[in-house]
Amino acid sequence: MNPGPQSQNRKESLLVFARFPELGKAKTRLNPAFGDVHAMAIYKQLAHNTIELASRFAAEQGCVLSIHFSGGDCHLMASEFGRELIFVEQVDGDLGARLTRATEQEFSRGAHRVVVIGTDCYGLCESQLQLAFDTLRSQDVVLGPATDGGYYLIGMNHHQAFLFEDIEWGSSRVLAQTSITARQAGKSLCLLQPLSDVDHPEDVVLMRQNDVGDAGGLFVSKAGRISVIIPTLNEAVNLPKTLQSVGRASEQLEIIVVDGGSTDGTLDVAKEHGCRAFLGNRGRAHQMNAGAAIATGETLLFLHADTLLPANYAVDVERCVSDGSIAGAFRLSIDGPCFGLRWVEWGANFRSQFFQFPYGDQALFLRAKTFFGMGAYRPISIMDDFDLVDRLRRLGKIQLLKTSVSTSSRRWEKKGIFATTLINQMCVLKYRLGFSPDSIAQFYHDEKED
Repeated sequence: MNPGPQSQNRKESLLVFARFPELGKAKTRLNPAFGDVHAMAIYKQLAHNTIELASRFAAEQGCVLSIHFSGGDCHLMASEFGRELIFVEQVDGDLGARLTRATEQEFSRGAHRVVVIGTDCYGLCESQLQLAFDTLRSQDVVLGPATDGGYYLIGMNHHQAFLFEDIEWGSSRVLAQTSITARQAGKSLCLLQPLSDVDHPEDVVLMRQNDVGDAGGLFVSKAGRISVIIPTLNEAVNLPKTLQSVGRASEQLEIIVVDGGSTDGTLDVAKEHGCRAFLGNRGRAHQMNAGAAIATGETLLFLHADTLLPANYAVDVERCVSDGSIAGAFRLSIDGPCFGLRWVEWGANFRSQFFQFPYGDQALFLRAKTFFGMGAYRPISIMDDFDLVDRLRRLGKIQLLKTSVSTSSRRWEKKGIFATTLINQMCVLKYRLGFSPDSIAQFYHDEKED
């Protein structure tokens, strides 16, 4: 243990749970998308950001700061994060055992309020740390909910080991179980603002939003390069034609396929074509954000796996995003012969031209800087492209190109043109009226299966 400064007020203690960055052991859930080296670099950036934040806060507020680590040793941690800090090696056992021991030590040394944070929450700021300590003057427990069902912060005003007992660590029930345990014990509890941890590839868009790490080469966008991002799920039949329309990867073209758990060899098809392909979390918004997170293109183009791009599309895309448009899309063409599909095409193109409201099957594209700056796709179960376009329209012009993509008619064939169109419009209406995306998704799937 590094002795650290001795002049601090010991009434308040801030503990940072971290690990020494080791190749292949840090942020392993990022490895399939980023690779071991890049995943470790992302973790280092997160850890440095958190420890620097905690150090500033501790210096300003006069609280005791200690870094509780696993992996490496005190010397290695000091070399990586700063020799002026206090480093404490975590005990063996699960997270509950480690949290119990760390908080017990702080209270035994005279602390009145203890707050523990991890290094995964990029959105954490000093005001939330201050709110946590202030809350503990009147509440027994404070929790910072993570959007994945865990927590990014826990604080208490006396040692309460039972908070860490019988918890399903690593599950989406950690926050709920901890909250129930606290209330059953008669403890007063306050929840802070929910924030997202950086655990999965799609979470890295949080870091790219503010260009964190660009100076160190973590996230580099190459001028003139287009990154085509394709979310897939059992698309082995359609994907070869789609990839043929995209072309082969080159210095100016990057092709990223994010699969949602196909069982038909979709990933093999993508890899054979030379794509950057990996298995991600299922859900189109999650998959597209994951693809964008690893993209190195200056421009991002989101393409459905059953949609074919026109010849020379890259020239049109570059011209569009260079002339001041905030984003763009192609005209819609549907590959079926039915006359009713021509009406669907006409309606989609009219809507896109005069209301600047293209949908995802029209191959939306925009600058990477714009995409990350506006917050990427919202992680919702349906209406993700509608929501993205709605936000883009407030930022500038969405241009409809003269050339068309060709998309499969399979969606309309399954239920019928009229019924499919009606279902789609009902989803839009429900979204406008404030129905939750989950309830709209349930309606959509129920109607599709009838």
